[in-house]
Amino acid sequence: MVKQIISKAVGIDLGTTNSVVALMNEHDTEIIIHSDAKRETTPSCVWKDRKTGEIVVGRRAVMRIGSSPEPIKSIKRKMGTQEKVRLTNEDRTPEEISSFILAEMKRQIEEDVAKLATNSTEWIVDRAIITVPAYFDQPQIDATRKAGEMAGLQVLELLHEPTAAACHYCWETNTQNGIFLVYDLGGGTFDVSILRCTEGEFEVLAINGNTQLGGDDFDTVLAEEILERLIREGYDLNLDRQDPADQERIAKLKRLAEGVKIALSTATETTLRSTTDLQDKSGEWVDIDMEFERQDVEKIVKPMIERSFGYLHEALEQAQQKAGVTLADIDAIILAGGSTHIPLVREMIKQNFCADPTVREKRAKCSEPVYKKVDTIVALGAAIRAAATGGLAVYNPEKTVRVSFRGMSATGARQTHIAGTIEALTPELNLEKGLIRLSVPDLHYEDEQELKKNGNFGFTRVRLQPADRNLLNFTIYDSYGTSIATIERFIYQSEEALRPTGGSAGTAIAPKEIRLDVNHNGKVESKILIEALGTLPVSKTHTDLFIPENADTIRLPIYQKNKKIQEIHLPNSYTASKSNTAEITVTMDKLSHITVKGRIGSEVFELEVTLLPPDQLPTDEEVQALDTQFLSGITSLPANQRHLISAKYRHAKKGYEDALKREDEGQCIHEYEEMKEIVTSMARHQVSLKPDKSEFDSLGASCIQLNMQLRAFSGQLPKSYNYSELATTINEHRSQGEKAFNANDQIAYSESFNMLESIKGYLSNLLWEVNSATDTRTESEKAKDYSTYAAKQAADLEQLAQSQGHTQLQKQLQQIQQQLEGITKSVQYDPQGVSQKAIQSLNQLEQIQNILKSSTEPTDTQGLLEYRG
Repeated sequence: MVKQIISKAVGIDLGTTNSVVALMNEHDTEIIIHSDAKRETTPSCVWKDRKTGEIVVGRRAVMRIGSSPEPIKSIKRKMGTQEKVRLTNEDRTPEEISSFILAEMKRQIEEDVAKLATNSTEWIVDRAIITVPAYFDQPQIDATRKAGEMAGLQVLELLHEPTAAACHYCWETNTQNGIFLVYDLGGGTFDVSILRCTEGEFEVLAINGNTQLGGDDFDTVLAEEILERLIREGYDLNLDRQDPADQERIAKLKRLAEGVKIALSTATETTLRSTTDLQDKSGEWVDIDMEFERQDVEKIVKPMIERSFGYLHEALEQAQQKAGVTLADIDAIILAGGSTHIPLVREMIKQNFCADPTVREKRAKCSEPVYKKVDTIVALGAAIRAAATGGLAVYNPEKTVRVSFRGMSATGARQTHIAGTIEALTPELNLEKGLIRLSVPDLHYEDEQELKKNGNFGFTRVRLQPADRNLLNFTIYDSYGTSIATIERFIYQSEEALRPTGGSAGTAIAPKEIRLDVNHNGKVESKILIEALGTLPVSKTHTDLFIPENADTIRLPIYQKNKKIQEIHLPNSYTASKSNTAEITVTMDKLSHITVKGRIGSEVFELEVTLLPPDQLPTDEEVQALDTQFLSGITSLPANQRHLISAKYRHAKKGYEDALKREDEGQCIHEYEEMKEIVTSMARHQVSLKPDKSEFDSLGASCIQLNMQLRAFSGQLPKSYNYSELATTINEHRSQGEKAFNANDQIAYSESFNMLESIKGYLSNLLWEVNSATDTRTESEKAKDYSTYAAKQAADLEQLAQSQGHTQLQKQLQQIQQQLEGITKSVQYDPQGVSQKAIQSLNQLEQIQNILKSSTEPTDTQGLLEYRG
């Protein structure tokens, strides 16, 4: 019997640590998830057998960790880079390694799909929706698409992992409307997305995350703890991270650490015992017998969980700006990713973001996060999405025609809409002006229509038998009226199909702004290609691009946010005689792939888009310069933003320093890029009130200093002068000005500034009168007194800074003391200059004193750089 061939789109979660594949059944009413040895996840680990050349993926590969040749794991963190990895005896790209994992996913689900075959149908797997972290850069997304194609799959969509999780939650709970926050903490990446579902269709309101933060990092810090304990026990384990043998030891320690982490997800204490896993550098077998309590491990991982909350707050801010959505509007917080098994993750989310009647601040409507199927929820959602948008592709037995049906195979309606596309797979067939005829034999229903452009068709109000399987026959005719193929499809009418499908509308968006920098009339201009959260595909044309006459190639950099990700190479080989300007059209398709066409005069040509060479490790000077830039900008931010951004920068700096100690160059570069992005982002939060905040702070400090100076002459001043009342008034106006600045209230801010200026003028006049009448000191004596007093103030504050742990502030105070010591030498020949510099130092010291008095933790100045757990 001749069989038609059916391809059903599948959903694949290509994870850092584990991967999962699933698809919906032939009725589109339940989800089939592949289970291997009763496990629904497959380790994303690849090994090559040196003897046979066999590529091994999954648990067999994991068992090779810590041996030689070492398997490849966590390859997802290298996607989008030009870095190659050593697979036994050959160098492979990250795309190739990922393609082996995807090919294994394809092989696994083919076992389940084969069970759907009937006497008249053969089922195959050749199309997939693959999930990616929502915060992936374009090159990382592009690399994932290439990996899918290498694995023999037509990649229908690269679906954001949080969107997939929300899709499954809505499908399983029969929810068609709501606002959801998805917290996805996986093995190697962290994502947070805020989505609004309206009648089953999703709209992404915010995306944030870190593509180098996840369970791998938890394992790394826990492995360091195990290593330190073993060194204290006397084992020779001072490891050289560049030595291959020591790299194997580190890999074994990380695997042991992962076991401890997993055990403590369900128990409050565990014992790590091993006598045959590890040898030290002297060859002695390491006898590991260690007790771990959950609370001890929680202390180690807590800073990384806190770091994820910074991205969550930024996502909420983005959602509020885009759609007016706040935390109080969130209906459910959905968890995804294996690292959410850690109880502390769930508890901290509940404490900080879920509804709590004992706190005043508004929280999400849910009392706790949704913790269900976190290991597989992304793949399950991708399978639903694949059924809704990928549908079925049906081939005739000869594979000369393919009919791709859109939509689900089940519906709760008595009438339905049937749409799709017909493709001729051989050049001999001509479908232009062809015809498609639909019949439902059991209902004696028939309809036909001409094929639209590109082979599209759509039948509306097709009647169905209720609570039954409806057979639909499609006959396709070419332009001559000759029947070239007959295709069958079943539609199930069922009340169960009323469950929402996760939407059929496009969800392809750019998570970050993408721009192009071009030279226009000698000036560099930024052209926005696509806005953050902009819909794909998109195409934009830019004209009048200036071409220097003496340049062989013009390089146009493409930026994603502030990171240069690719370059367009515009050749100048034939332009000089025609024109010195060019036009380019940049297109980004729904899979985030960028293509560029150029035009010079009437000539159109394709342009090369290339990846950039790997970033280099920053120098100490570059890191210090970035710290200085951060410090100079942070104090001008509103207080609410100052705290969040300061915490985010401290976490990134700590991550950089830890990676530097581990000699993890890739992680160092990633953390440095994060630090640069934080510094750049501060401009978005800086307010534009006039005058500058630094001028306002300096004015307030001057008022306080003048009032303190006058206090010594209270007996010689008018009765109207009252030190205490003036001190209170000055502090009130400083406080009011601070609040006005944080609220971006120019009127109230100006009022406070003007009042402080008036007070300063009044105090300055009083001080001048007193000095003129009573001061018998020479100018040199005054200068010396001022500098001596300032030096004493600096020394006192240095002790206070040291006691509070403000290392950077302590260094700043030492520099002030050195400066004061230096200017004192000029007292005899430049007393006025010395006095002026001493008073400037006093103003600086007043600001530092206010910081030290207001907090025992680093907050607004140099102390921000010190990470304090």
